[in-house]
Amino acid sequence: MQKKRLLALVLTLLSASWAQARAEGPVSEAEPQETDPGATIVEAQRLEVFLDRKLHAIGDAELHQGESAIFGDRIDYDTLNEELHATGNARLEQGGNTIIGPELRLKLREREGEMKEPVFTLRTGKKAIAAGQNVPQPQAAMQRKPEFSRGSASSLVFEGPDKETLTHARYTTCEAGNDDWYLRAGELELDHYTETATATHASIEFKGVPILYTPWIDFPFKNQRKSGFLSPTWATTSRSGFDFALPFYWNIAPNMDATITPRYMSKRGTQAQGEFRYLEENYFGEDHLEYLPNDNMTGNNRFYIGAKHTHIFGNGWSGAFNFERVSDDQYFSDMTTHIITTSLVNLQQQATLNYNSEHWNFNGLVQQYQTLDKVSYPYQRLPQLTLTGNKDWDFTTGNLYTQFVRFDRNSNAPANVTSVTGNRFVAYPSISAPFGESYGYITPKLGLHYTKYDLSGDTALYDRTQVTPTILQNNYYQSDSRALPIFSLDSGLYFDREMRVVKNSYTQTLEPRLFYVYIPHRDQSRIPVFDTAQADLNLGTLFSENQFVGQDRINDANQISLAVTSRLIDAKTGQQRLAVTVGQRFYFSDQKVTLPGVAPRSGNTSDIVTALTARLLNHWNLDAGWQFNTDTSTTMKSNISARYQPEPGKVLNLSYRYTKSLVDQIDLSSEWPLGGNWYALGRVNYSFLDNPLTPGREKGMIESLAGTEYDAGCWQARAVMQRVSTATATANYALFFQLELGGMASIGTSPLALLKRNIPGYTSSGLIPDNFQQH
Repeated sequence: MQKKRLLALVLTLLSASWAQARAEGPVSEAEPQETDPGATIVEAQRLEVFLDRKLHAIGDAELHQGESAIFGDRIDYDTLNEELHATGNARLEQGGNTIIGPELRLKLREREGEMKEPVFTLRTGKKAIAAGQNVPQPQAAMQRKPEFSRGSASSLVFEGPDKETLTHARYTTCEAGNDDWYLRAGELELDHYTETATATHASIEFKGVPILYTPWIDFPFKNQRKSGFLSPTWATTSRSGFDFALPFYWNIAPNMDATITPRYMSKRGTQAQGEFRYLEENYFGEDHLEYLPNDNMTGNNRFYIGAKHTHIFGNGWSGAFNFERVSDDQYFSDMTTHIITTSLVNLQQQATLNYNSEHWNFNGLVQQYQTLDKVSYPYQRLPQLTLTGNKDWDFTTGNLYTQFVRFDRNSNAPANVTSVTGNRFVAYPSISAPFGESYGYITPKLGLHYTKYDLSGDTALYDRTQVTPTILQNNYYQSDSRALPIFSLDSGLYFDREMRVVKNSYTQTLEPRLFYVYIPHRDQSRIPVFDTAQADLNLGTLFSENQFVGQDRINDANQISLAVTSRLIDAKTGQQRLAVTVGQRFYFSDQKVTLPGVAPRSGNTSDIVTALTARLLNHWNLDAGWQFNTDTSTTMKSNISARYQPEPGKVLNLSYRYTKSLVDQIDLSSEWPLGGNWYALGRVNYSFLDNPLTPGREKGMIESLAGTEYDAGCWQARAVMQRVSTATATANYALFFQLELGGMASIGTSPLALLKRNIPGYTSSGLIPDNFQQH
């Protein structure tokens, strides 16, 4: 019998003329005209209508209302009360969610009713996203969100437009036929208004074994923020022993939250951690506090304080502050396993005030540091005021750089650290005339660099190579001024041609560049060094006016820098496949300006610097650099890195770094499938020589990591062992284990951030996407 369609909305108008009607024959096959989106549409093999209120849809019955659709072998519908009774393969679909059961009773207007023995499939989204522009999710809640989840219950009760209750419910994100894990609850209440679920007598079973139980729990089911306990984390480290933390998340407001974490370390005791985050239209920030009373290993109270704030005042003005402090030099070495943190030797304590407009930029800074290694004591800037400006005219561009700094010393600095202090004022106005065409450019530039010093403190020049520094006879730093004219000429040409390599078409370029600088010599030996160092020679600094970073030294220069770059650009995609650059600087006079204790250069040429970048079609990416001294025929620096990544989950990284007398390291890392959903994870960072700039950093392993990962689709397990050498203590060992139940819970300490940092290109299926705003 052919399926018919009937608009129940139209029935109420026609049935008044029927004393009793039965529709068993074919209904017109013409499609109905456009109807009200809120209309109720009924389809079936056979439709039976009684008076103006009863409708029986028999055989492949369907009822559509708005975005909801109800299916069944038979649907009995009361059009007056909007009540339905679906029997035989009853199915409710709405918003990508599907609920199937043998029978469904439902009042459409009130959304009240019940379904027996429901089996449901829910569309949960592909990833976790914080709503709107609110503060992001807490770190412990970040994990992959599967696209679909499923479950079953003994009954499902609809209790209004925004609430359902499931009895004896089971829930999992595994595909049908796979019950590796599931959540079991005696009763599960879903509140769509608050988007939260409340479960009683809830437990999580993994491989048939209960691993978590709670008599009561409520949680958000669309991954929005909600106050409550987060999944506990645990790990084992050589310095702290067994490490267990139980974070409590407090959702104070849509734009404000806090995380309070008690942390137990078997070797040290119980630590309290707190984090507070806020986000307003014109300002945002976060505060951190960690406190460990009476450390069992040191007997001292230990703490960390961190605060960051950024404020937009309007009309181009903004400000910020960043403050960090720890109780002792060994805090990070003992309390964390992140090498970026354990390598910190100076903690910033600073505040800034900024102004930006079309032509002017201002920056005000006050800055000091807490020094942890007792070696490096940077100058305090109390304050530093910088004003820059630029203006374009028809054929010229004017630039102005001015800065005033008050340099001071930390009173705890040892005797072998320079103690001269004072004020420095810099003004550097310049004018340039850029001329450019499609085939090249030339830019002459002329400027005057003026510096004024007003010194205080101990201005004597010391021989600080001795254990007890001694004054060099009749040598003192002087309050002085320095004015230097600077002329430069930058120029370049562009050539290109079409070429073929095997069957591929490319555009090859040839780009020579020439940069000339002239700066006369001024004696600067009586000027102290507050913030200046020798710039590394590379393809960026090769074309700079000053070979020093900072304002305390301006090199004398009469030199030309020459470089040539060639590129291969894919003609089809426009992607750069290969770029090679070779450059060198040529000197026309001997060097006279140097840093204290540094000999002037010998020879009339700089080292040769080269760089190569390749993006090959066989999934290999190569980057290499080389610095070669032609006078001594010695390699001064070299580095090469290669990455092979044919597909997500397969990556191999190889790199080697060398700096003469300082660095000689290899770094190997990989994520590679072993078969059967198993992956191997590893990294080795090894030094072949001692680092004279880092006391205690001897040759050997700097950082190593080994682990395995199992990806079952709806759950992942990871075990990772890490060894880290620190700048302020001996090596630390850590063991991480995590069981991630897709979109539901993460048990153990997550090593994902660790793996992503240690293995570039790591793309585990459980990894948070790069564009997700992390906490």
